Amino acid sequence: MTTNPELAAARAAVPQIAAAEKLLQDAKELLTEATAEESPEAAREAVIERAADDFVSGGAWPKDIGRRAVKAYADADIVLIERQARQRVVTRAEWVLHDALSDHSSAALEHLGKRLEEVLSAARSAFEAIGGARTAEGVIEAGADAVAAWTRLRELTADLENIRRAQWVLLAPPRIPGGGASNADNRVHVWRRAVAGHVRRLNPSTAPAFVRDVIRTGRVTMEFLRWTASQEGAYVPTSDEEVEADIAATRPDAFEGEVRDITPVELPAREYRPSKVYAHSTAPHLDASQPMPAKPTPNANVSDPAPFVPHYA
Repeated sequence: MTTNPELAAARAAVPQIAAAEKLLQDAKELLTEATAEESPEAAREAVIERAADDFVSGGAWPKDIGRRAVKAYADADIVLIERQARQRVVTRAEWVLHDALSDHSSAALEHLGKRLEEVLSAARSAFEAIGGARTAEGVIEAGADAVAAWTRLRELTADLENIRRAQWVLLAPPRIPGGGASNADNRVHVWRRAVAGHVRRLNPSTAPAFVRDVIRTGRVTMEFLRWTASQEGAYVPTSDEEVEADIAATRPDAFEGEVRDITPVELPAREYRPSKVYAHSTAPHLDASQPMPAKPTPNANVSDPAPFVPHYA
């Protein structure tokens, strides 16, 4: 798995997270030093099995077989307990990192925000250096300075992609030690589908198609770098509340100014016409054991059929 350098740098910039990651690394190294041998039961069974094999083959039965089997079990049990103790340390260190990420991810996201400003500032200078060139061939024709700027832009494109990937990792809830993938990660997918978390108040219905595609897939292009560098509202959100507020600001019912009164209004009860009852109508007879119900009082007459008017082709 490739390490995201922007994510690693953002975490390292926060002392609490950096210390927790160092603690977990040390705990994992401690675990790798523990020997992984057979279980105590298997060690005891092996001693008994060897004694039985020797006896069947003509050897003498060992008088200390019980003591030897108990010692084999105890020695293997010591190794097992040592490994279990080191595994417990790893689990505890994982919880320390979980709590550090839960409490201090906003600080790491602030570091990413500063990195974004650096990347976009460098990108603006590089785009000025290449002028109107849009292809590698055009850059080569523009000269050595343009070629150097183009190379720098390719590096900055990768940096921007790593920054955006890192922000989603930090905005998602940290994984619970020993647990599987959290359903809470789905909200990051929802945010990306809403093209949120890149430029403030970016409306998905008016954003360019290539911008929506890059934000939803996470594959940053140089064209997207150019577009981001031209936006005044480019930012890195520092909390899920900030992302949700940005999404709410771009919804169709979001507006600025005086608050509208949307208090529900109670309308008068709707008047219904009585059903039409004709002279030939009968009341429902649901129980054959009971007398036939009286006919209802008619309140309507059957209209005459419309007169036949022939039509000729």
